[in-house]
Amino acid sequence: MSNFLLNLSGTVLGITLGAGFLAVMTLVYLPALLPKREHLIEWLTIIRKITWRGYCEANLRAETGKALNRPYGAKRGILSFDKFQFNPVYLTKTPINNDREIDTSVVLGPGAQKPLALKIPILIGGMAYGSGYSLAAKIALAKAAAMVGTAANSGNGPFLEEERHYAAKYILQYTRGFWSKSETFLKQADMIEIALGHSARGSAPVRISGKKITPEAAARYGAIPGLDLLMDARLPEVETPEQWKGLIQYLKEVTGGVPIGVKFGASNYLEEEMRIFIEGGADVLIFDGTEGGTHGGASILMDDSGVPILPALCRAARYLRERGLKGRVSLVVGGGLVTPGDFSKCLALGADAIIVGTITAVAQANVQIDKVVPWEPPTGLLNNDGKAKHQYDPDLGAQHLHNFFQSCIAEMILLARTLGKSSLRELNPSDMVALDPLYAKIAGVDYVSSS
Repeated sequence: MSNFLLNLSGTVLGITLGAGFLAVMTLVYLPALLPKREHLIEWLTIIRKITWRGYCEANLRAETGKALNRPYGAKRGILSFDKFQFNPVYLTKTPINNDREIDTSVVLGPGAQKPLALKIPILIGGMAYGSGYSLAAKIALAKAAAMVGTAANSGNGPFLEEERHYAAKYILQYTRGFWSKSETFLKQADMIEIALGHSARGSAPVRISGKKITPEAAARYGAIPGLDLLMDARLPEVETPEQWKGLIQYLKEVTGGVPIGVKFGASNYLEEEMRIFIEGGADVLIFDGTEGGTHGGASILMDDSGVPILPALCRAARYLRERGLKGRVSLVVGGGLVTPGDFSKCLALGADAIIVGTITAVAQANVQIDKVVPWEPPTGLLNNDGKAKHQYDPDLGAQHLHNFFQSCIAEMILLARTLGKSSLRELNPSDMVALDPLYAKIAGVDYVSSS
């Protein structure tokens, strides 16, 4: 904690000194700027209209002529979980005393032959090795997952023996690429996640630059060093509903009956997609909303496609509930979730578990971020092509991420006590009130001004 506060203090001091320097320079050069104040006003008008992000992205497009490859996902949140508040109880219901334990566990794919049992309802999202994370960063994720009792996820990269070794529970993505599909790999998974896409990229084809396919990465992918890799828009094995059912049945047989999940990005076709997935035999549905992140993607897919996580979650939960599938098909959601409040509200609205991505990068970097900033972005520490990746300490990163999860769960337990719930699985919409009538309508919860 002291190291973190020291780094934070240094950052604040740096910003303060920078602001002071800027103020002094403004006073020095203000007389020179005043005769050309119309130029300054024009600049301010442009930036106010299109924002600094829009200005920088426009210049990148003008320079390269290529689709942008921006990290970490959408630039804005459209609908916020901040519009919901929980309802503590006093005498209307009985709060839970400290001498009683609160159950934080979750079981994914309860109808599968080998359900996936986790100690907490927070999963680490799929982050790939090679095209994204370094081996050290992936090991940190696996170690943290084992420490806290959740599952690590391969992402859409290759199977990593080291990650499987350190992860107590392991989710393997079955991707649109050609790699990591042998039965040797599939049999080592505690859950299979058929990766059809995610919100930040939709179902768009993904080309992994040959620059990222180093000799080490190529050996793990089973590819040629320096050669681009392609994940096309569709699974090459699936062209018909019958082939979809056949794939899921094959995966269940090979793995001995572990849950088969489907990962996708939410859209307005949500219910129809869910119907097809479930009829094919899927045990777990995993999706993120427009707020979801990625190690790199086109702005138009991140900012202008998909459905926000809040209405998507409410629609999906309603679909399962109305068809008697709640408790049979598991629902896991994500997209821009940061705080234990976000996590708890998702559980209350019908999710069985949530996935986190970007915030794990923040937590696992923690004080180590001073190895790269301000001259390199945080990706320089965690990504496989980052200049400072060899300086990353995976054990320290794992401990910090473990601490983050422990802190979140501790707060969620406190919330459960004040709501009178003995398990996080008991959270439901009636435990919340909406501060806006639109949000009340979307989620089916009481509006705060209603009697």
